[in-house]
Amino acid sequence: MLIFFLSMLETDEDKNKFTLLYEKYRKLMFYIANQILKDDYLSEDAVEQTFVKIIENLDNISDVDCHKTKSYIVIMVRNCSINLYRQRKSHPTVSLDEDLEIADDQPFAIDEADALTRSVARLPIIYKDILTLKYVQEFPNEEIARMLGISEPTVRKRLERAKEKIQQFLNEETSGNAN
Repeated sequence: MLIFFLSMLETDEDKNKFTLLYEKYRKLMFYIANQILKDDYLSEDAVEQTFVKIIENLDNISDVDCHKTKSYIVIMVRNCSINLYRQRKSHPTVSLDEDLEIADDQPFAIDEADALTRSVARLPIIYKDILTLKYVQEFPNEEIARMLGISEPTVRKRLERAKEKIQQFLNEETSGNAN
């Protein structure tokens, strides 16, 4: 399959970068897709579709081994898997937040950064993805819309809703500390 993807690229530099991405992240991508889809064949489809999207956005990837690249790829394969899942609703659901949950028995935040981190962790995955692409990976709204297959106004609205939710969570936590 790698040969097929390489045929879509023009320069040796792009081919080398993609080969490194393919070899480094293919198994992780399959694992993530399979956690959502629970079907090996659909998971392979999700990984292949994601690699096509990665090729289309290869210029956005500067370092194959950095955390930014890994989170970008995870978001892309997760979104592709969710889209396939929606097309085939007969498959069982899986919790997408199980790795990102914060334990409820943790003590209250010592500082605002801890409170903010917990608030972001409580967000639905679509808001976490948008925030990650916008503020961690610093993609413009137009690029985020293209990567996720949604409109630019939808990106802006999700960012707005994510900020509102974070503010709501912070207010809840603050009022909970006051009691």
